Amino acid sequence: MSSYRHDLTGFVDFLGEWLPRYALEGTGRYARHLHRADVEAGVPDAYGCADAAGILYMLGALPAGADERAAWVESLRSFQDPTSGVFADRTHSDLHTTAQVTAALELFDARPAHPLAVLAPVLEPAAVAGFLDGLDWDHPWPSSHDGAGAAAALAITGEAGPAWFDAYFAWLDAEADAATGLWRRGRMLPAQEWPGLFSNLGGSFHYHFLYDYFRRPWPHPERVLETCLTLLHDSAAAIAETSVGFAEIDLVYCLSRARRQTDVHFRAAGEALELLADRVAALLGDPGYLGSDATDDVHVTFGAVCTVAELQRALPGSIATPVPLRLVLDRRPFI
Repeated sequence: MSSYRHDLTGFVDFLGEWLPRYALEGTGRYARHLHRADVEAGVPDAYGCADAAGILYMLGALPAGADERAAWVESLRSFQDPTSGVFADRTHSDLHTTAQVTAALELFDARPAHPLAVLAPVLEPAAVAGFLDGLDWDHPWPSSHDGAGAAAALAITGEAGPAWFDAYFAWLDAEADAATGLWRRGRMLPAQEWPGLFSNLGGSFHYHFLYDYFRRPWPHPERVLETCLTLLHDSAAAIAETSVGFAEIDLVYCLSRARRQTDVHFRAAGEALELLADRVAALLGDPGYLGSDATDDVHVTFGAVCTVAELQRALPGSIATPVPLRLVLDRRPFI
């Protein structure tokens, strides 16, 4: 592996020892935390189970046997309310949790046991604009969990057809901010506050991976790259300086995927990705970091694995692992 800039074999080995600690009795049943006083011990968690599946997929370690896969599907389906179709969790909105668990089921070629009745009011294409316009655009990062979560869950289950997604992307195309490439136009937050402008980027990331899933071009990819560079070099955001999680995959993905769609800022974006790879590898290669409370969260660690997977794809020769990691977003549109 000497041809690689970094070797994260130790991180992958760590994951193989770390994830079983969160496993509970029964296949596909996982806790999210081990050392949180406010979390009931021994109780399966929707994000613990969904993100354990995602990590195993990226490592190429999902079970192949029919009985074990069926048990995983049963575990994931157990979090759904049969009437509303909602998968609920106290840490995220209903639509985020519904999309996250639905996306985990997709890794097993499975779907929720019950229809997503909660989304029935927005299933007509004519309702899409009102749904998106009604999101809390003063807080674009958390509100994107609903805006993208609804679309991702409907895409995976097949409960909405092409006309619905045509209306969805037409609204997003029209509302992309021409100066930053982010959503929503005219509602950009200050770069010198946290999360500030990064909230727009973190929110936009959730729509961008839907664009990629549907093979649609991003609005203003050159502006997205400029915004990413501003956030990395000239903002209040501190990316991969003390931790690796979802902010890191948000920025890495937007840099990497926008860079595929324009030759503007190509070199600067590559240098930014190399800097982020150096930071990520330093943290995830540090036994002290891996043994700290930073990794006592299956959901956040899932984000870290996603970050490594995207960096490997964006920068050939950057990060060695025993087998190449497979980003879940290249299979289904939600994290």
